[in-house]
Amino acid sequence: MSLQQSFDDPHRPTTDTTVRVFPNIAPTPRSPEPTWWNNPAAIALIGMPLSVGLTWLPWLPPILGVVAMLSSLVVAVCAAVAHLTWPESHVKALAEGAWVARQCGYQAAVSGHELHWMDGDDTIKHATVVRGSTGWDLILTAQNTSISVD
Repeated sequence: MSLQQSFDDPHRPTTDTTVRVFPNIAPTPRSPEPTWWNNPAAIALIGMPLSVGLTWLPWLPPILGVVAMLSSLVVAVCAAVAHLTWPESHVKALAEGAWVARQCGYQAAVSGHELHWMDGDDTIKHATVVRGSTGWDLILTAQNTSISVD
């Protein structure tokens, strides 16, 4: 398996410490990934002045401002739902990633919001779950972590 495919995706880290890549371990939400343009607060702050401005234009019917306000409210609610589903999906992908790694013979566990795996020398290494082209991808890295085995 060539590791070049793991460096072609812009969401994946491009470090040379990649040990193994498990593609598409869990689905991503169908909504757009949260960014600045689909932030619910930004949508509401843009939608309110826009809807008020539309009511003051004399050649447009005043009801257009109300329709614009309701539309921006619906879009802001949809964006809020999207902002809530992405972190939840990532947490589920961490648990799924640990399960997939354990099924493939790796000793993996989730601690908090981090995923770790143990190599043959009983050294705890870092693993990460990133958004791939079709879902969440699990990447086992050779980076040591600072946690210890008790």
